[in-house]
Amino acid sequence: MSSRKSSLVIAVAALLVVVIAFWAGFVAYPVLAPYLTASPRPASVQTTLSRDEYIKLSGDIYDTLSLQYYQKVDAGMLLKGQVAGLGDPYTELFTPAEAADFREQLSGEYVGIGVVITPSKKADAIEIVRVFAGTPAEEAGLKPGDLIDSIDGMTARKLDLDTVSVRVKGKAGTSVRLKIDRAGTLLDFTVVRRNVELPVVESRVVGNKVGYISVSSFSSGVAVKFARALHALEDQKIAGLVIDIRDNGGGYLNECLDMLSNFIPQGTALWTKEAGGELNAVTVSGGSVSFPIAVLVNENSASASEIFSAAMQENKVALIVGTKTFGKGLIQRSWDLSKGYELKVTVEEYYTPNKNTIQKKGLTPNIVVADPVPTAFGTLPDDGQLARAVQIVQEGKRP
Repeated sequence: MSSRKSSLVIAVAALLVVVIAFWAGFVAYPVLAPYLTASPRPASVQTTLSRDEYIKLSGDIYDTLSLQYYQKVDAGMLLKGQVAGLGDPYTELFTPAEAADFREQLSGEYVGIGVVITPSKKADAIEIVRVFAGTPAEEAGLKPGDLIDSIDGMTARKLDLDTVSVRVKGKAGTSVRLKIDRAGTLLDFTVVRRNVELPVVESRVVGNKVGYISVSSFSSGVAVKFARALHALEDQKIAGLVIDIRDNGGGYLNECLDMLSNFIPQGTALWTKEAGGELNAVTVSGGSVSFPIAVLVNENSASASEIFSAAMQENKVALIVGTKTFGKGLIQRSWDLSKGYELKVTVEEYYTPNKNTIQKKGLTPNIVVADPVPTAFGTLPDDGQLARAVQIVQEGKRP
């Protein structure tokens, strides 16, 4: 069998699960979807068909489709449907373009306009929740809370997060036309895309000698940047610290663990469990600080953000402030496939240091404070969550 025909035969297996995928549905997740490393699943996990039976049936389906289907068959979409049939929104097959975009997001550098987007809770649209300083989006006048109504003249309503993200991005030097719904008024913007290095770590002193560090993603290298920011604030003799991981959709597990090592001398960061396996402790060791700490979270704080928050909370290092987190307690690992495809697979579930599950439940803060309006995010005194966190550390409150 030729390699070309072999690839096509394997591709057709997707048809088996397209109907299942339709009924299973798809659950959206925050931008910068978590990419956490883990060990592969144990060999005892089985499928309902043997590999030979599966390949044979796939070949039969492909032969029939290629001859009888009334339109041209997109084998790539069939492959994606095959994986989607598991019903797990975090197990995905990326096309070569999607794989490159996924790696780009986690690098902290990409070609785009410099915003964080998420499905709106108030409208059937994608909402801009953060506009980074010094980016094309800020220069064009886009603001947090803006709803994306259309992209280059095509409606963006009811589109999923990934589709909107792909359409907004493009080649450096090209422009994208956005129609924005701002509090019921439609506004037109033309934004020129360029290489953007996201400021994944931002820091400053707020309030009365309170250090503030915002971490927008657990992307590659973020732990080193965080440590530098922390040490710079310590040199300024801060009396407390607020760590802001609101709207942080996760990232690399090792970066999360390295960040935790600044605060936990010795302890359990999380427990992991493979399919049919037992709980295994993941420990961390490092230093500690003498001042009180508050960690800010919200409903878009997911995966590695939840690992970080739970470890800080249950190791009695920090008080968690904000709203209940997203609830993603699963860990993925990626495999490079042929033709530039990449397969991201859920390989483990994780539990907090106290062996509590996060999956579909989220983490409840010690102190619940409602989300601020988007335009007030990160500002004092308008951002009520930030103001409360600053108050807590100024008062010296600890777990």
